[in-house]
Order: sequence, then C-alpha cells, then structure tokens
Amino acid sequence: MALKYTPKSSPWINSGGYDHDLEFDLQPKKTAFLIIDMQYLDAHPDYGIGADAKKRGVFEEHYAWYFSEVADMLPRLQDLLAACRRIGVEVIHVRIGGLTKDCRDVCLGHKRHELFAPPNSKEAEIIAELAPIDGEIVLTKGTSGVFNGTAIDQILRNMSIENLIVAGVTTNYCVETAVRDACDRSYSVYLLSDGTATMKPEFQYHALEILDNVYCKVKTVDEVITRLEQYAAPVHPLGNGRVVA
Repeated sequence: MALKYTPKSSPWINSGGYDHDLEFDLQPKKTAFLIIDMQYLDAHPDYGIGADAKKRGVFEEHYAWYFSEVADMLPRLQDLLAACRRIGVEVIHVRIGGLTKDCRDVCLGHKRHELFAPPNSKEAEIIAELAPIDGEIVLTKGTSGVFNGTAIDQILRNMSIENLIVAGVTTNYCVETAVRDACDRSYSVYLLSDGTATMKPEFQYHALEILDNVYCKVKTVDEVITRLEQYAAPVHPLGNGRVVA
C-alpha cells in the first residue's frame, strides 16, 4: 500500500508560523505532467538497479519495499496520464541516460553508483505501462536534476507552461531536485504523494513534508485528476441515446 501522507495542521512546520496553503489553477494549456525516471533502469525489478540488487543478494532487504511502492502507484499514474492526454495537458517523460555507450558523459554521482542507461538499452526505455505516445516529449539527462541536465526550462517557456504536475522516482533524489529547481524558476508545482516512491517509508514522508507548501503543493493523484476534470470537454446527450463531446 502507498504511504499515506497527511499534511500537518497550521501553523505548518516549514511555514515560519505563517498560515498559508498553496493552490493554483491547472489550465491545460499552461500545465505539463512531468514523469521522472519511470524507466527500466530504476522502475522495474528485473532490470537495472533491481537486477543488480538481486545479483548482490540485497533485494529483499533494501529494494523490495521500493519496488512494491512503484508497482502500487502505476495504475494511478496510468489514470492521470490518460486524463492529461484526454484534457490536453502536455506530457513530458524524463529518463536517465547516457549519450555514449560507456556513459562516460554522465555526472559523477551516476558514475559513482554505476547508474548507467546507455543509448538504446532496455534500461533507457520508459516502462511499458507509461510508454510515450507520438507527440510526447522524452528528455534524456545524465544528471539527477532535469533542469540541470536538459533544456527543459527553455522547452517549457516555449510552450507557455507555468504549472507542473510531478511524479516518478525517486522522491528524495531526482524528483525533489526537479521540484526545487522548478520552484526557483517560478513554476508552480503539484507533487504527487501517491505517484512518487523512494527507498524507505521515512524518506518518502520527510521529503514530502519538507517540500509541501514551500517548493510545491503535495496532492494525491485523485485530487489532481479532480482539479483537471473541470477542464474536460462537456458531454451533450443526443435524442437517440448517443453522446457527443
């Protein structure tokens, strides 16, 4: 089961005693759904870090909870992805990857942990459940932060995007870096409490607690879908029982 994050009552822990609650309008043309690192490298137990953990005999101790959380959140992300596509929210897939076969171009942190996804490798692929469709942007980064490792800021501004819905893995690393960097660049961010995952329950909770109401607003997938549904095209009944949008 996904960890249930419950925001603290006001005055909030990081608010400095101020009573405020971030909310903003998710107009589809000004909003993008950012899916971070949901690829075979780190979001499937049979490849990448999962396969390596099994080989080293540490999967059950260190990775089982994480991969169970990833599996649990996939249906929710599929629902949100379908809603974004239907309503007209831009979908952007972000993945870890090298430009070279030996990944010599990636950042030092990824080299230290051998977090490698060479071009055209299985590890570089977005997992099938969330696979991009024609017209969706896929950004490859050799860094933890998508704003550091890609031209995403320029891309978002070219498309007049002001708001981001952020999901993916892992919460307290690549996801948190993206949220902080997005806020610093004046994007409004909804971070999904049940659409993100990391290695330990306490890491997940504390990452959300620290970011909420400061760098972003933490929401559930269902809460964000509800906010987006107000922009869905109205459905009008016809006399013969059919409906048209």
